[in-house]
Amino acid sequence: MLRQAENRIRVEGILSEIDLRYGSYMKNGTNMETVGGTIKVLVEQNINGVDVVLEIPVHMFSTKFTNAGKLNPAYESIERVMNEFVSIAACGSKEKADRIRITNANMRMNEFYGQNGVLVSQPRVSASFVQKAVGDFKPEASFSMEFMLSDLHRVTDNDGVELDPAKLEVTAIVPQYGGKVDVCKLYVTLPNAVSAIENNWETGKCYKVNGRLNFTSTTQTIIEEVDFGEPIEKTRTTNVSEFLITSGSLAPIDEDFAFSIEDIKAAMADRKNRLEELKNRPQAQTKQAPPAAAKGRQDKLDLGF
Repeated sequence: MLRQAENRIRVEGILSEIDLRYGSYMKNGTNMETVGGTIKVLVEQNINGVDVVLEIPVHMFSTKFTNAGKLNPAYESIERVMNEFVSIAACGSKEKADRIRITNANMRMNEFYGQNGVLVSQPRVSASFVQKAVGDFKPEASFSMEFMLSDLHRVTDNDGVELDPAKLEVTAIVPQYGGKVDVCKLYVTLPNAVSAIENNWETGKCYKVNGRLNFTSTTQTIIEEVDFGEPIEKTRTTNVSEFLITSGSLAPIDEDFAFSIEDIKAAMADRKNRLEELKNRPQAQTKQAPPAAAKGRQDKLDLGF
């Protein structure tokens, strides 16, 4: 059985927004009460020597009762955030909003097919428990992760020219709960780390890394010239949701603890089947994929299909 990879995210910052609500769904003829949605956390941290301001969306969901019929602790935690915590959006002030700490979050991929039939994969931070930050308040959005390396290559611009300074894209296969896998992109921007990883990492081997979340939004003003009259001013917002590797080991995980290539192949085949089923569902193409998604690379590790 494919073990679940280490996949931990820590977020500490100021509660920016709360968008949580009650819901329900039917399961085997029983109405299942739920609570869930998204909160946003404002985090100011340093990434590779640069101070950045992040807003991290954290997705939360829980049923009211466990399979044993007891009140779900995760439900209570999410409900407490919804009813008792104070966000910047609610009070209008960073000083009055709650400082919060999330230590048990993880990365999951949100995947769907756009109207153009292209698979869109977006990393998502998921958590069940949030607490108010007491004691020392140290804002951060960091992660640690184990994975099997599928591919790595240097990132290029729209003209196929490598970025300067160099930026490395790592395609990681991350085993999740229940023997399933997610395929995600990690990035490396530290110059010494880029060359070291290129020279030492091998596809099909397993590695453990640490890093920082880079969830930022930038707005650019563009002046469009016209044949006559005043030029047209347009704004363009670019959202970035990246997992940046900042440290790790160049040597692969010991074979006794590494993920089996046979188990990974089976899980990847299962993932392919699930995505095919998703693609064929009528509701699968209700969202429009971003234009850039059409240029995504295929996974490079040969897994037999």
